[in-house]
Parts: sequence; structure tokens; C-alpha cells
Amino acid sequence: MSRRVLPERSRLTVGRTVAALRRSREALVDIESQLGDLLIRVRSPGASLDSTATDRLVLARRQAAAAMASLNQLGQHFG
Repeated sequence: MSRRVLPERSRLTVGRTVAALRRSREALVDIESQLGDLLIRVRSPGASLDSTATDRLVLARRQAAAAMASLNQLGQHFG
């Protein structure tokens, strides 16, 4: 059985798509983890919030937004 080889341009696009998907997944997992940690702390009596929690969450949101924008650009390229 022969294997079909993608043209160079397609291989580059596939690589960018995979990288963008990976970045968006990692960013969303990071946000989910941080929100889960914040929820646990808020529900715990006497628990204090980490002073850097807000900054980390803002950074994670920016990373997720950038990853999603990258996916949108790739989607427009193929749409």
C-alpha cells in the first residue's frame, strides 16, 4: 500500500494547525486549572487567595485568546 505524500505547503499548514491546536488546548487547560483552584479557595473558610492569581489568570486568558485567533486565521485560510 502506497502512502500519499502531502505537498510542502500542505505539510507546513498541517504543522501550524497542530501547533495552534496544541497551544489553544494547553491555554484552556491552564485556565480551567486556575479557575478550579480559585473556586476551591473561595469555598474554603478562611482561605486566602494568592496575590498573583489574578495576574496568572489574565496571562492565561491572553494566551488562550492568541491561540484561538491563530486557529481562526487558519480556518479562514481553508474556509
